[in-house]
Amino acid sequence: MIGPGPPGWRTRATTPAAAALAAAALLAAGILPATGCGPGLDPATTLTLAIDNSPASLDPRLGSDEASRRVHDLLFNGLFRVGDDGRPAGDLAAAWERPDPLTVRARLRRGVLFHDGAPLVAEDVVATYRSILDGTVASFRAGDLAVLQGVEADGDDIVVFRLKEPFAPILTDLNVPILRRGAGRETARAPVGTGPFRLIHYRKDEDLLLERFDRFFGGAAAIRTIRLKIIPGETARLLELLKGSVDLIVNDLSPDQMTRVRRTPGYRVVTRPGRNYVYMAFNCADPLLADPRVRRAIAFAIDRRSIVDHLLAGMATLSTGMLPPGHWAYAAEVPIHEPDVQRAARLLDEAGHPDPDGDGPAPRLRLSYKTSTSELAQQQAAILQAQLARVGVALDIRAYEWPTFYDDLKAGRFQVVVSMWTEIGDPDVYRLRFSSSRVPPAGFNRGRYRSAEADRLIEAGARTLDESARRAIYVALQRLLAEDLPYVSLWHRDVAAAMRERVRNFTLTSGADFRTLRDVELAP
Repeated sequence: MIGPGPPGWRTRATTPAAAALAAAALLAAGILPATGCGPGLDPATTLTLAIDNSPASLDPRLGSDEASRRVHDLLFNGLFRVGDDGRPAGDLAAAWERPDPLTVRARLRRGVLFHDGAPLVAEDVVATYRSILDGTVASFRAGDLAVLQGVEADGDDIVVFRLKEPFAPILTDLNVPILRRGAGRETARAPVGTGPFRLIHYRKDEDLLLERFDRFFGGAAAIRTIRLKIIPGETARLLELLKGSVDLIVNDLSPDQMTRVRRTPGYRVVTRPGRNYVYMAFNCADPLLADPRVRRAIAFAIDRRSIVDHLLAGMATLSTGMLPPGHWAYAAEVPIHEPDVQRAARLLDEAGHPDPDGDGPAPRLRLSYKTSTSELAQQQAAILQAQLARVGVALDIRAYEWPTFYDDLKAGRFQVVVSMWTEIGDPDVYRLRFSSSRVPPAGFNRGRYRSAEADRLIEAGARTLDESARRAIYVALQRLLAEDLPYVSLWHRDVAAAMRERVRNFTLTSGADFRTLRDVELAP
C-alpha cells in the first residue's frame, strides 16, 4: 500500500521507516540536499525535459497516451520493439523462433535485472501477459493479445507463446513492457521495470524525477538524473527552454516556435520524418456522417498542402493512409482527394444537403468538431473551420482540456475530430482502428466504421505469414479505406527536437521516443 505524502506526490515509501531509508539513499546519491526537504538537483548531471501532459498511468498495461508511452520508454523494456520500417526487433528477447505457425519461442537476454535487483526470468514475462489475458488488469492491450491461447515458461530463460491460429503480426503485438511477478495496482504509481532509469518521484501535473539505473543491461546512462517537467502550454514550454530551465523539448513545440529556437544562439533543432499519422476521424454511426459522400465532400474541401506550408512550416509529409513512406507495406497509389470546392458541393447535393441560400451565409449542415486546448490544435481547427465553410459545412469548435478530450476520443464521443497515431508498427494496426469487432472499449475503432470487405482484408493480412503476400493485401486495404474515408488522411508530421547546446549525443528517432535519452551527455 502506498503511504500518504504531500498533496500531489507519488513516492515509493510505504512506511515512515521506508521513507527515511529512501531519503537516506537519495542523500547518499547526491540527489537530495543535506539541509533541504525538496529535490535539489545538480544541473551538471540532470537533464530537464518539458512534456505537455502528465502520463495517464505509469503502469504500461493501462497508460495508452503519448506521455505514458514516453515514460515507459525509460522505465521498462518489452520483449520486442518496432524498427523504423515497422518490423520487430529484439529488446529483452535475445533470439526467437517460430517452429510452427501456432508457436513462438523467445529466449531472454541473460543478466537483466529489475530496478529492485531481482533478475528477470521467464515467469516474470509469463505473469505480465497472463495479467492481461485473464483480465486481472483491464488493459487496452487485451485486443492485441486476443490471439494467444496461452503463455508458459520453459525454464528461466525461455518463454513459449501458443496461438489460437496463425497470426503474422504476433511479434509486434507482443511488445508489452515487462513487469515483476505480482505487479498490481501499485504499478500505476510505483513502477519497477528493467529500463535504463527508475522512478524517484512523480508529482502529478508537475514533474517526474528519474534516476539512472546503474545495473541496466545495456550499460549505465551517461546522465545521472532526468526531470520530466509537465508544462501544458506551448508558449510556456518555449519560454522555459529559452531561459535555460529546460534543456530539451521533443516534438512538443509548434513549427513556428521551432523556427524561433533555430534562430536563437546557444540552441539547436534537429528534425526528421516521423512514424506517425495525423487524421480527421468521423463518427460513421452519426446520421450525417454515415453517408460516405459527406465524408468525401469534406475531404475535397480540405486544403492539406496549405495547412502544412503555412501552419506547420512545411514540417510534414502529406499522407496517403496510416502507413508512412518507408514502411514495408506502404502504398502510394491510392485515391487522393485534392482540394475541389465544386466537387465537394456536388457530393453534398447528391447526399441531400443542398445549399439553402445560394451564396448566403446559411450552411448546408452543421457538425461538432472536438479538439484539445493546445494552441496549435486550436489554430488548426480554425483553419479547417474556414476551409469547410467554403462548401457550406459549418464546424462548431469545442475545445477541452486534454484529459476530457482524450476520454471523449477514446470512447468515440465525437462527430468530427483530428488526432494523431504515433509509433506506427505492423500494418495490423488497421485491426484495432477499423475492424468491426474493435469498437470501444474492445479497441480503437472510435469512429465505428463497419465494412465487411475491410474486415475480410484485415483478417487475411493477419493470417498470411509471407511478407510479400501480406503487402498485397494491405495495399488493397489502403485503397479501400481511401475510398470509404472513415478517416481523412492528413499528413505525417516531422518529428523535431529543440535543445540547449549543452545537450550532446541525442538521437531523434522517427517515433520521437525517449529510449535514446540514455545516450545523452551534458557538456559543462
